[in-house]
Amino acid sequence: MSPRSAIAAVLTIAIAGVLVSCTTDVPPVAETPSATATAAPTTAPAPTPETLVVAPGARPPVFLDGDCERMLPLAVVEATLGRAAELDRAPEPEGYDVVAGAGGLSCLWWADNVDGLRVAVFTADSVSEVDLTTVDGWRADPACDWYCSVIIERDGYVVVTTVNGFDGADVAGSLHEEALRVAEQVAPVALANVAAGDSRWVRDRTGWSDVDCSSLAAKVGTSLGREFGGEDWGLYVDPPLTVGLIADDAARMWVCRFVDPSGHYIEAWGHAGAAWGFDASSTEAMPRPWIGRILEADMRNDGHVSEGWEMSDGINVVRLTGVPAELGLGAREVAAALATALTD
Repeated sequence: MSPRSAIAAVLTIAIAGVLVSCTTDVPPVAETPSATATAAPTTAPAPTPETLVVAPGARPPVFLDGDCERMLPLAVVEATLGRAAELDRAPEPEGYDVVAGAGGLSCLWWADNVDGLRVAVFTADSVSEVDLTTVDGWRADPACDWYCSVIIERDGYVVVTTVNGFDGADVAGSLHEEALRVAEQVAPVALANVAAGDSRWVRDRTGWSDVDCSSLAAKVGTSLGREFGGEDWGLYVDPPLTVGLIADDAARMWVCRFVDPSGHYIEAWGHAGAAWGFDASSTEAMPRPWIGRILEADMRNDGHVSEGWEMSDGINVVRLTGVPAELGLGAREVAAALATALTD
């Protein structure tokens, strides 16, 4: 799902068209990068004697301090793609980012005015709850003519490379073959650089939210004396690139709509283990252990404008994106009911 302020801005919910592409696993690649990829260290440091355990609501360590150039030098990207490129996107230093919440580093390079290459590295532990073979189920057509991702698992890490098809690209063969070729060039470089600068760590997921929207809606409705049905939500307009979907699952991101019989709905977004990105200043007391605050009025994807609410229990973070006036409920009232339902 791509992604990123206390919680990252969520993408507009809608379906813009049919996605045509594929995911594939690459065969074992050479341990030593090719001659065009000379920037990677050839050896990894000795293992640290202890593994850091990251507290449930704490931020995981950031690979290489979030420096994309250290993970994959621009010269390697350009040599691999065979054209000029520029780094378009690197992690924000502040605020919650779902990729960072999932324990990863994701970088995007543009070439010929399109997002030509995305490379992300996660620890294997941080994505251990994700089925990597099915996570990007939208991309069912093996033609892979929009974007194609390759997932490599090795030495306690998961490397994801994604290439896009674009006009004028000098690609020999299919985009699928190009994706494999690119992965063979850049994945060992990224892996070696991250491993050289990384100390081992694992996540403590105690207290992480694990939500069933139907059950949650029923509890919220009971607390408010209303009838709500629960719906899973969260479809993206832009391509649901593999990196974002892996991060969403690893961070247990959830989106629920609580829909009343007339069709009016309340939407809630949650991120497990995201308390490190929550601004705890100027908050109000809520049903313990939650604290929260009103959000400025904003427009929801359906055109509805109202105040929302953001709250944290010290481990997880949840945001309401507005309560329709037609429901006759205030954001504080709904947030308190939701906090109670999530704690029960």
